[in-house]
Amino acid sequence: MAIIINESDGMSKEEYEKQQRKKKEAKKAKKNEADLEKESTPLPAETEKPPEEEKKEVAEKASDMMDRETERQLKALEEEITTELALVNSSSDIKDLVEKIYLYCEAQSGTSLYPYQSPFAKRIIKSVIVNDGEEITALFSRQSGKTESAAVALGGLMVILPILAKLMPENENLQQFKDGVLVGIFAPSKEQAHTAFTRLKSKLTSKNARMVMTDPEISVDFESEKGNPIVLTNGSLCRMMTAAKQSQIESKTYHIIWVDECQDVDDMKLLKSIHPMGASTNATLIKIGTPNTKKSSFYETVRRNIRKAQEYGAEQNHFQYDYRTVQKYNKRYAKYIEKEIERIGYDSDEFRMAYRLHFILERGMFITEDVLTDTYDNSLKLKESSAMPCGVGMDVGKGADSTVVTVVEMDWDNAYENALTGQMHPQKSVIAWLELEGDDHEVQFHKIIEFLKNYNVRTMYIDSTGKGDAVADRFIYALDMVDVVAYPFSRQSKSEMWKALDTELRQHRLTIPGHSRVKRTRQFKKFESQMLDLEKDYVGQYMVCQHPDTKGAHDDYCDSLGLANLAAQAEFYPEIEETDY
Repeated sequence: MAIIINESDGMSKEEYEKQQRKKKEAKKAKKNEADLEKESTPLPAETEKPPEEEKKEVAEKASDMMDRETERQLKALEEEITTELALVNSSSDIKDLVEKIYLYCEAQSGTSLYPYQSPFAKRIIKSVIVNDGEEITALFSRQSGKTESAAVALGGLMVILPILAKLMPENENLQQFKDGVLVGIFAPSKEQAHTAFTRLKSKLTSKNARMVMTDPEISVDFESEKGNPIVLTNGSLCRMMTAAKQSQIESKTYHIIWVDECQDVDDMKLLKSIHPMGASTNATLIKIGTPNTKKSSFYETVRRNIRKAQEYGAEQNHFQYDYRTVQKYNKRYAKYIEKEIERIGYDSDEFRMAYRLHFILERGMFITEDVLTDTYDNSLKLKESSAMPCGVGMDVGKGADSTVVTVVEMDWDNAYENALTGQMHPQKSVIAWLELEGDDHEVQFHKIIEFLKNYNVRTMYIDSTGKGDAVADRFIYALDMVDVVAYPFSRQSKSEMWKALDTELRQHRLTIPGHSRVKRTRQFKKFESQMLDLEKDYVGQYMVCQHPDTKGAHDDYCDSLGLANLAAQAEFYPEIEETDY
């Protein structure tokens, strides 16, 4: 018996299901027909894309993918840095943290540094995060990326350190950065400072940097992007300032002090005005430069860092890479160097300083440390008296300068013959110094007379310039048994004095006492310091030597030694009287 599901229609279940199947099949057939018609209809001409647009779309998609990948890498680095910072408790942990922050700085700037640049950048990062307050020096061949290295590191630190400081409140070293990183850039001129400043700015405005800074978890923007200083919303700041001698730059405070072209910055300005800006923060000092012909604070810092690096377990604070290292990584640089050698010569002063990184102090300094040290006799002491013939040089103090008397003993047993004149001259040794401060020449006169009584003085040369003329006359009348010569200083007379002294020192005919007890005396320390600071130049044929143009610099011991050498040179071989027996 058939089952009725709808009495009004009078259909059985089987009939109803058959009817529904037919409706579905009809509907399906109609849909297939419509799809077939749609597929056979061509697209309107305006919807077809030219190949150029398709390529552009592909490129944009690839760029977006790269940006997303870079963003992903940066986020991963941020997480790794935060994790690493929480675990830092050893030198190896710090090394790992520095490495991760360095990679972050590179990624943020969009710059990959060369292998020789990375150790310098990493040392900057480490110094800042451990707050060791070190002076980090860099001597790189010209146009090899020393400024780039510092810019990459500092640009990243200005963004990441305030974040880390807030994430790690228990890390004491980082807490001074919670309200921002303060960077000061200095150079001898405004133009030079601007070069470093704009390089750092470019690392903060790069595509990668913009992407990082707009991340919601970082959310850093520019409060001031144009002009000087650059200020970020996290409090970080970078200001450029000129280190010119006459500039007024005190009163600022920085966590990081970057001095570019440091070899040309005035020493007094560097040490008195710039260094104190990092006192309250124990700032990291970054000093970048190239060699020149004059000693400077930068030169001394480089040498100090090199010496310290030789100590066991010492940190490397000096980084030096000449053209040979740079050209390994830059073929265009190598080609340029080849042409430069052809143009100016491999051994030219210019190439040696700019690319070989040689300080050519013999060009700009009267004497180098090596030459002066070679004149020291470690067995020779100062003498309170001497019966041997002596020559004396006296530089008369004027104003803030001291009056300095130098006594040189003459050894005729080891005399030498002057090749030009045929005259015999003695070997000479410095045996005594007397320094009298102030310009009370009347009081000084009696002290010097008393001092000279202990020596067999034959000849005495006195600076008779200005007040020295009257002083010299006084000694001429008082020392009637001594050949006292008033020696007025002029460009010509001083040139002759310096050339004669230079010859005697280099020919090892003038010896300086170098006994350990002598080296501990105040007189020796002042003598050595003034000799090594004495700058040399040429004006035509004249050698011009003088102390640096720095407050507190003197050359009294140098002038006195030059005069003493002339006094000893003036002595001729004593005649031996023949006696008949």
